[in-house]
Amino acid sequence: MKVANFYPGPSRVYSNITEYIYEAYMDGIMSVNHRSEEFMNLMELTKKELREKLQIPADYEIAFISSATENWEIIAQSLTQKASQHFYNGAFGEKWASYASKLTNTINTHFGINEALPTGDIAKKADVLCVTQNETSNATQVSMKSLKMLRVENEGKIIAVDVTSSLGGIKLDFTLADVWYGSVQKCLGLPAGMGMMILSPFAVQTAEKIGERDHYNSLLNILENSRKNQTQYTPNVLGIYLLYKTQQATKGMDYIEGKLEKRMEEYVALVNAQEEINFLITNEKVRSKTVLALETSRMEELKSGASERSIILGNGYGPWKASTFRIANFPAIKNKEVEKLMEYLRSFTGVSAR
Repeated sequence: MKVANFYPGPSRVYSNITEYIYEAYMDGIMSVNHRSEEFMNLMELTKKELREKLQIPADYEIAFISSATENWEIIAQSLTQKASQHFYNGAFGEKWASYASKLTNTINTHFGINEALPTGDIAKKADVLCVTQNETSNATQVSMKSLKMLRVENEGKIIAVDVTSSLGGIKLDFTLADVWYGSVQKCLGLPAGMGMMILSPFAVQTAEKIGERDHYNSLLNILENSRKNQTQYTPNVLGIYLLYKTQQATKGMDYIEGKLEKRMEEYVALVNAQEEINFLITNEKVRSKTVLALETSRMEELKSGASERSIILGNGYGPWKASTFRIANFPAIKNKEVEKLMEYLRSFTGVSAR
């Protein structure tokens, strides 16, 4: 790949993808029947790899759906009885709340981009608490510490967490929530076109208690098929195969998280050493480890110079569209590509290489 792609999704795919696609073609994976024993075996192996590499508890269910966004509908229709409370500080959390409001009662809790999750502000009637753990639009994150506080103080409520731009990039304590969801085109390093759900036993029990089966993607239908290592719809078989192969090749979350943390330290050191570029998020405790949002008064010059060097930077998003640019800190991005970007940013800002 000649272009260094730092767009925060879809972003760079793992470099061995072409090899795996060829294997899938030669082995007939692309045309396999999704009710066949061959597919069910692939599903079983893929879920086994995900449990091992992402450190997912054995009693949590794993299911594949069309996208991360589809979870908004599934959670609203299959897990919410009274109301869902949405905590957000950015565009994607707000979109989740807006979509859910069309299907169920919602309560919105907005907090600042440099503030921690307001875990003490819980509505009594809310039975589902919705959190965007990694807000791609502004590069904020909710820490595992904050999620733990939310969990401890709200026994009996479903906690649903959007980890679309952190799943596969940081270690997640899955015991702290009941629904975790994401998609494959960010930290998992695959082409877009598939989403995932990771469900606690309590989430499963709640879905069974509610008993909602009115839609093709009702959670009970999804679970019924997933337990047979199938899907309720014709799935992205190639995407599942690529997920299996890439997870099989990874060194696990301890290694990946360490690699990304080291890169983030280098980015922080560079930004702190000059005045041309600044972090949008000034509170390091709530700053994402997988997406950077940066401000500069020389935006057009910065982007033009990056383009000339075949570097793709992410545009700003939502209220920060004009004032920020974003950088993906995803596992599939190669060290040499990171260094290429670092070299450009140093030359742009006048910072000497260490």
